[in-house]
Amino acid sequence: MKEKKVKILIAVMTASLIGVAFVQFYLIGKSLKIEEEKFDRNASYALMRATDKLEKRHAAEAVIKKFDDDHFIPPPDFGRDTAFVFEHGDDFDFDINVIVKDDSNRIKINARNIRKLPAHPTALWIQKVDTIIQKKLVANVLKDLLADRDSIENKLNKDEIEKSLKEELSDGSIETDFYFGVHKLNEDRLILVKEGADTTELIKSKYRAPLFPRRIFASPYELIVYFPDKDYYIFKSLALMLAMSFVFIAVIAYAFYLTVRMFIRQKKLTEVKNDLINNITHEFKTPISTISIACEALGDPELAVNEKIVIRYSGIVREENERLKRLVESLLTTAALEKNGGSSLNLVKKEVSIDDVVNECVKSFRERGRADNFSIETIGIPSGITINGDKYHLINVIGNLIDNAIKYNLRAPDIKISVSTNDDYCKVEVKDNGIGIPRNEIDKIFETFYRIPTGNIHNVRGNGLGLSYCKNIVELHGGKIKVESKPNEGSAFIILLPIAGKKS
Repeated sequence: MKEKKVKILIAVMTASLIGVAFVQFYLIGKSLKIEEEKFDRNASYALMRATDKLEKRHAAEAVIKKFDDDHFIPPPDFGRDTAFVFEHGDDFDFDINVIVKDDSNRIKINARNIRKLPAHPTALWIQKVDTIIQKKLVANVLKDLLADRDSIENKLNKDEIEKSLKEELSDGSIETDFYFGVHKLNEDRLILVKEGADTTELIKSKYRAPLFPRRIFASPYELIVYFPDKDYYIFKSLALMLAMSFVFIAVIAYAFYLTVRMFIRQKKLTEVKNDLINNITHEFKTPISTISIACEALGDPELAVNEKIVIRYSGIVREENERLKRLVESLLTTAALEKNGGSSLNLVKKEVSIDDVVNECVKSFRERGRADNFSIETIGIPSGITINGDKYHLINVIGNLIDNAIKYNLRAPDIKISVSTNDDYCKVEVKDNGIGIPRNEIDKIFETFYRIPTGNIHNVRGNGLGLSYCKNIVELHGGKIKVESKPNEGSAFIILLPIAGKKS
């Protein structure tokens, strides 16, 4: 797929993901707003019901208080339209019609004032007394309203208010902490404030309801409530939906990230493999061309009689053949290392002296150094230090590091190799004066097929397998490899290998 199409596809997928997340967050915001409106509505209704219940309760208590239960007796059975029988009390003036019926006539008696009733010495029986009592009761209550208009705060108590509020809020499905206070409007002060309430929050609260609004002669009061955990309560009511939304968005985003990452990685891997093919083609082409020329020269009868020339060209063929052999082995070894974590690579481990490994490797490069103008120096190579390893592969590891130090250098290569011991490890350091490695590339150089971009993949021969091979071989020996480098100052590759008999 072309790079432009890839970028467009990633952009479309990213925009779609952002759009889905935006819509989801918008819906969550709307849900929170709806829940808040529902909370406000239920809280306001509960507050109004609580104040109404308080007012009715106090009105009923005021009426009941006007009667003493001991003053009432049941009406006589023969009272046809009697509502109450009052035993003792004040004198009243009534219009009373009493009809006495016998076999022959009817007598109508009108009376304006009755003090006693001899026929019923313990009670005064009055027809239609209920209407008169109601009038007197209303008059008494009105009298009390006028006389006791400022006594509301003396009649209320916090426990009663809290109980009513709690019942009504519970009926409105609001189960959270609340604080309340009674606000006396004409004096602009709070009374009957619940313990622990923040008066500033009370004053700012929008949850208010008139208290005893029907007491027209009393001072105006209002009941104020605020909920300190309102936001948390609303958020908690949508916690499951919010959690699921965030989880789904996170899963989609992570899956998208993995997909894009895998896609980019595959794209880079394809590019790296293409570069590898180009570089390996170049690696094969050079020795093959050299061998071809040498073979042509050896096939010339005039040159074939010259022994020195034959020896020279035979040496070239041998060297180029060894180079091809190493290249093929490098590819096969890398494939074995990549498969099953290197378990398919057969290492022939035995105790080897580290100075033998270093000296044998350096020896093969010194002859080449005289021709290619580079120097290799060994510093403090101790004898008698043995490691449990595969000598062939260990020589190849050090050889790869030396080869890189020669190839990636703009000056005459100056390579120094030192060996020391560090606790249970043997430390081998290969230091050069080459071009160095940028800091942002250091963590990548041990990846398979990776080569530091130089603008021209053929300016330095290589296949991106050397350092990856070194890292895998060292780790299969139970060791570690790291690099210290600065651009234009050179690099130092440090190999730590466990000493035989101390650490495996």
